[in-house]
Amino acid sequence: MQSIANSTGAAKSLGWGVRSPDPCGGTWSGVRCDDTGRVVSINASRGGLSGMLYPANLSLLTSLSELDLSFNDVGGGLALPQLRPPVAGLRTIDLRSTKFVDIPDGFFSAFPALETFAIDDNDMANPMVMQDDVLTCSRLRSFSANNVNMYQAFPDFFGNASLFPDLESLSLARNKLWGVIDPDFGKNSKINFLDVGAQLNRDDGASELSGKVNFIVGMENLVEVRVDHNSFFGPLPDATNLVSLRRVNAAANDLCGVPKFPAGTDVELDGNPKVGREC
Repeated sequence: MQSIANSTGAAKSLGWGVRSPDPCGGTWSGVRCDDTGRVVSINASRGGLSGMLYPANLSLLTSLSELDLSFNDVGGGLALPQLRPPVAGLRTIDLRSTKFVDIPDGFFSAFPALETFAIDDNDMANPMVMQDDVLTCSRLRSFSANNVNMYQAFPDFFGNASLFPDLESLSLARNKLWGVIDPDFGKNSKINFLDVGAQLNRDDGASELSGKVNFIVGMENLVEVRVDHNSFFGPLPDATNLVSLRRVNAAANDLCGVPKFPAGTDVELDGNPKVGREC
């Protein structure tokens, strides 16, 4: 832990190790330990960190279950740390706005117990493609990768309830995804929040997120869905069966037809001039 404190700048900004070298002694802000004196949680969000996170140091924390370094400068313009051996019990990783620039192949295979992952607002140096090793994280409940220069066909596998039986929240907004979302995406899944809004490659007519939005009808647990500012077209589906639905944002597409949503649903459809008329 002292090596992490030094390399990330937490020794200076948070005082890690200044009063005591023991991270479990109560003087390391944001660090929590179990009864055996092993570090199980690090929460240094907005801690003023500036430095680098080295995988060799992180791999030594074999009991770590939560890592939150969000809104700090710990990426150093490098790829996310690839851990060997895996940290088998790590369930939560929050690295939003940390200046990492790549997710290496095999990164996710180091976290078989991962439930929550957030990497939003990191400017990846090259267009990012989600690698298949994320499929090893079958316990995922929340996956958020907004604004990370993800450039690929829409990753339908996230909506496969057999692969991700516990996934409840998926957020991939402000990337460069393209293609048609499978009509069975999210069917029988637990997904209650979906955000694929504002894919940013609309100037390239061959690579837009388009097709129909009828896939939402099969997502029976939906509470909020955002598909705005894309190139979806065709009739709005009859979504009156989605009894938990509370908010829909499908603005700025090319949809048509009469909206049919459960009573009380907050629906945003501006920028669809054909809505309200039969297709």
